Amino acid sequence: MLTRGKVSDMQQRVHLQSQTTEDAAEEQKSKYTTIHFEEALELCQKYITKVTTHAFRRENDPVRKREMTKAYINEFVDSQQPIVEGYYDLVQLKSALIDEITHYGPITRAMEDPTIDEIRANGPDQIFVESGGRSIRWDHSFSDREHMERIISKLVGVSKVRLTPKIPMVNARTIEGFRVNATHAGISPYDNPAFVIRKFNKKSISPKALIENESFSVNMYRLLSLIPKSDSSWITVGPTGSGKTTLNEILVKEINPMSRIITIENPSEMRLQQREGGSVHGRILNDVLQYESVPDDDDSSPATMENLLINAMRQSPHWIGPGELRTPGEFATALRAAQTGHYFFSTLHAEGDKEAIYRFLTAYLMISNEPAELALRNICSAVKFVIFQEKLADGTRKVTAISEVMGSQGLEPIINPIYRFDCEDVLEETVDGKKKIRIVGKHRRVGKLSETIQQAMLKAGIKRSRFAFFASDPAEDETEVYASDEYDFYD
Repeated sequence: MLTRGKVSDMQQRVHLQSQTTEDAAEEQKSKYTTIHFEEALELCQKYITKVTTHAFRRENDPVRKREMTKAYINEFVDSQQPIVEGYYDLVQLKSALIDEITHYGPITRAMEDPTIDEIRANGPDQIFVESGGRSIRWDHSFSDREHMERIISKLVGVSKVRLTPKIPMVNARTIEGFRVNATHAGISPYDNPAFVIRKFNKKSISPKALIENESFSVNMYRLLSLIPKSDSSWITVGPTGSGKTTLNEILVKEINPMSRIITIENPSEMRLQQREGGSVHGRILNDVLQYESVPDDDDSSPATMENLLINAMRQSPHWIGPGELRTPGEFATALRAAQTGHYFFSTLHAEGDKEAIYRFLTAYLMISNEPAELALRNICSAVKFVIFQEKLADGTRKVTAISEVMGSQGLEPIINPIYRFDCEDVLEETVDGKKKIRIVGKHRRVGKLSETIQQAMLKAGIKRSRFAFFASDPAEDETEVYASDEYDFYD
């Protein structure tokens, strides 16, 4: 008599054998049957997906990635030798496949431009890009819908999912590692496919650059850098694209290198390894372990954010960093980590400091039977600081508030604002014949650190002189500095 486990194993073996047979049949077809170029392209993309290594998928250099892809294409043609209609020369076929797979038509230049953060296409002739926080119309377009659909197939080519009327939405990664979301023309009232590509900076942004861009002041950075040094858990909140992850990466690097850090992101964006001498080949100095979770709707792997968070607590972390808290289970697990002796940092979407705490509470109560007041007290005990980051209408990204969480009273979190950004006016100017706006404002210190946080900083080995300024009442004539001849204290 077969047990359920044995039946399951047998079904899995039959499925794998069937899949292997299908792959072999496709290879036989490509070798001995004349096929169309589109079929050869699909077979080649499947081949690349099957043989690519983890190193290939994580390669950040687009030039290196393109060369590796070309090698895989040559390997496919040489090993399979497909007979393709109109391509009787394998060299010609290789060239056509390389051009089709490694180039992206009208968005190729945008894909390679490091100053462009996002590419959006709402139809063949509706392409927009975002650079420096500003959205601009791209001056190139696809020739038609079919051309755009071919490029979409290329963008999601390394994914196992294909965009079809039955699967009208796809989340995937390009071969460069960029995140892409694509939708099928069938769900558009204009019968147009669409996609959004979100790129990630290959190089970390320095605190110096953010200070000079007035994202925060010199004094604000002094305070921000003390938060991780004092083992104070924090959350960075704000809208999409406001720079939350970039800011967290900067702050995490202020943690003691010997304090074990485990991060879980989807996709992985932060680059936290610190190497000896700053060399890419230098010995790694900090104890950091980074994971990449699968999307919540992906049933193919147990490596969800929540499961990886639970597992991280068994790996002796000092700090746990979920990239972004989304589901109630993730909020509950993060709170559990804080209550079992771990410090944590994360990001979430909220409209301010109090709103962030209430969002945490609302998500947590969805799966907890705790009284709301007790749950709020536990959350306010775990989260010591809330940092609010925004992208303003002129494209600039700024830390617009730094607040200390001092506890709760009933169902009201007690928030102690330390810094805030006040907008004063909007200036209009013409640059290259185009009207642009510039938001004028200033950062102000509006409060001081509580005695509780001061004691935490002293216990963490931070000299009083380093935080004495923030422990005093703000002066009326206090001004913030955004440049200095000496950057030693934050380089």
